[in-house]
Amino acid sequence: MSVKGYFIQYKFIIPENVKHSSYTYQKLFRALYGYTQAVFKANGKNYRYHRKGVLSDVPYIRPGKNCVIAPSSSFSKLLDFFKTGKNPAHAWRLKGDWKAVYYMNEKEVDEKAALIALEELLERQYVLSSAQDHESLANEMSVLLKKEESSIDKNYASLLAKEAEKVVSTEWFKQLYSKSEKLSNFYSAYKKLKK
Repeated sequence: MSVKGYFIQYKFIIPENVKHSSYTYQKLFRALYGYTQAVFKANGKNYRYHRKGVLSDVPYIRPGKNCVIAPSSSFSKLLDFFKTGKNPAHAWRLKGDWKAVYYMNEKEVDEKAALIALEELLERQYVLSSAQDHESLANEMSVLLKKEESSIDKNYASLLAKEAEKVVSTEWFKQLYSKSEKLSNFYSAYKKLKK
């Protein structure tokens, strides 16, 4: 079995006076895929913040450099980024002096590859825990559901369910979750939190 997706190959065109090693390139790829920021305080404490990119909430496959295969429903996010520069990782006042050209084609995606992309999507989902740390969404859901029902913070459960809904509502997830124990468990936890 396979699922439908789009193969998108892109290229950023940046003015000649900008060096290839410049921060502009790094910002563009961070804006697309997200990144983890490590902050080291003078008092010895370390913090990790997960900054989302345009594709952070989307299952995707990276078959090579400057290309991605993703569900067709996610293409509008990419197109919007290519046109406007709008993204969750960087609040640019102006798009900047760059543009993107891309090639797109429909593609049948192998079920196994799509399942791996979905499981990787779960690993990139973070929430701000009650302890104010970025924690894995799946782990936070699991921890919360192990508590007695009377001690569950309903607002936090609702927040986790809303974040999980972004994952379970993707077209690949709907088609394939039953074929992976990890995805099935995630969906089960989502349904329990949604009650």
